[in-house]
Amino acid sequence: MNKKDFIKILNEEIKKFDFLGNDEFLKEQEITDLLQNEDLQKQFICDSLLNKKDKVKIVKIADSYINGNWDENNFENANRLSLEYSLDMEYLYDSQKEPLKFNLYFQADKIDISVGGWSDRGRFGGTPDTDIEPSGESWYDGFDWDDINVALLTMDGDKIPFTAFDNAPPKIQNLFIREYTQNFIEYETLDIRTQEVKDKVQNTAYC
Repeated sequence: MNKKDFIKILNEEIKKFDFLGNDEFLKEQEITDLLQNEDLQKQFICDSLLNKKDKVKIVKIADSYINGNWDENNFENANRLSLEYSLDMEYLYDSQKEPLKFNLYFQADKIDISVGGWSDRGRFGGTPDTDIEPSGESWYDGFDWDDINVALLTMDGDKIPFTAFDNAPPKIQNLFIREYTQNFIEYETLDIRTQEVKDKVQNTAYC
């Protein structure tokens, strides 16, 4: 191979490499720009609350834990939870385009709670027909959803200002956090029987 041909091939490879790198950068920038779009964020919030499963999909629970003292025998001592709940998401914002991929991250160092319920120690010492096994039930009768923070992240972990959420009415913020965290919290701990869990997005003028 002569020097001229070698230089030509080398330049072609360099152009190819730069093109691929630039193309990847532009794609990442497009995703970031879309995630930063407040109208698209609001559309995502509404599609989530309206349960549009054809558009909104949880791909993976990336990380999760829940701690606290909800299981105190004395209900009055139960007063806190801590939470971390990370979800990899796909959002089909446009049927003609690929789904947008990102992460939703819910976190709280201390959620104020109160627990109600009832218990019966049972009765033993008689016959098998008259003995009564201990029984009881407990649930949250107070749960401060405002203590849970939510963040919007790229799949690389870069934080995106969640402007639509920050500007949404408090009831919408509450509904959005509940939409993604309530089932997890109830599965791991207790049922939530507070007044606000009866709220529905249809009762607001946001969406």
